[in-house]
Amino acid sequence: MITSILNSGFGHAVRFIAMVESIRKYSNIPISCLVSGSMQKFISLNTSRYNCQVYNIYYYDSLIKNKIKRHVSSRHKRVLNKLNTTSIMINDFFINTSNIRKLFPKDAITCCLYHGDLNIHEEDDDNIKYFKKSVCHAASQHDIFFHINIEQPDFIPNIKCAYIPIPIITRQVSMDKDAVKKILGLSPSDRFILIHAGSAVMENVYSNLYEFYTAVNNLKTDYRIVVSNSLENNSFPFRRHIIKAPLFNNGIDLVNASELVVSKPGMGILQDCIAVKKPLLFLPGDFAERNLKISLLNKLLDNNLPLLKKISSSELKKCMDECLGIAELYKAAYEKVYTNGADVLAKSMEILRNAKSHDINEYIPALYKITPYH
Repeated sequence: MITSILNSGFGHAVRFIAMVESIRKYSNIPISCLVSGSMQKFISLNTSRYNCQVYNIYYYDSLIKNKIKRHVSSRHKRVLNKLNTTSIMINDFFINTSNIRKLFPKDAITCCLYHGDLNIHEEDDDNIKYFKKSVCHAASQHDIFFHINIEQPDFIPNIKCAYIPIPIITRQVSMDKDAVKKILGLSPSDRFILIHAGSAVMENVYSNLYEFYTAVNNLKTDYRIVVSNSLENNSFPFRRHIIKAPLFNNGIDLVNASELVVSKPGMGILQDCIAVKKPLLFLPGDFAERNLKISLLNKLLDNNLPLLKKISSSELKKCMDECLGIAELYKAAYEKVYTNGADVLAKSMEILRNAKSHDINEYIPALYKITPYH
């Protein structure tokens, strides 16, 4: 069985769903995932037809730590027994997995999934250097690091496990643009800008979210404004002309129907925009990991990314117009990016399904053959 342990956030959830969809093209191997309770329903809705089981990671983590004193039900015992049949564990992405690994057999293959430039550069500030070192240290605790890359990596990060660079992981578009616009109450000719701030249930919710929404509320533009939904109801008092979208099971459909996306920096939304060739304006990064996403997109655009220095209606409008003005530049840059990471990962799982941790080196050459980055 393949078991993924997922951090909160739609980016992690979408990668898992895309992987499951691709795995089912090749294999009927059992698949499960451990994720926070807020994401359980969303992932279940998208994977139930693929016979995928979704469990609450914090419940079973607490169970292992003996924090749950009450009697463990027979249902939870069955889940524990099932998790103990895991042959491949995928971590996306926790820095420390030492406790949760006790759920799985000791000879299970352990894989780590992460993205972005992890090499230390002179211009990196102390926070970014620390973050990169933390990710590399965490990756080194696994058998394989599947490193998601937008371009062919120039260097192998400083890690102590097998390194397999793979393309970005995205889902396929499942709804045409007119159908999306109909759900939003728009006509086929209406053009809209998508405002995306990610899941509001994350503990690292964007720090300037209220300031951002206030700027959006006062924005003057010829485009309609659509605010994406999250797992919690957005109670911000948007003006009546601003559309609050329902939660789409496949978020890339909403991105595909838009003209431009404005978002907090994140890999999930970046991957979606690349896949459907949409301009993307990132808000200022509020911590190291998010600043890395801005650098990633700016590098892809040869340092032509409009950079929002301050969140205000006027600055937002200025940068949005700049992004729309270089839409063809975005498209040309995006067309160079491989987007078949889900398929590469699915084929990798099929290769590894009978492997054990002690003989992992025998399988690495086969994994290199299926990634375009080799």
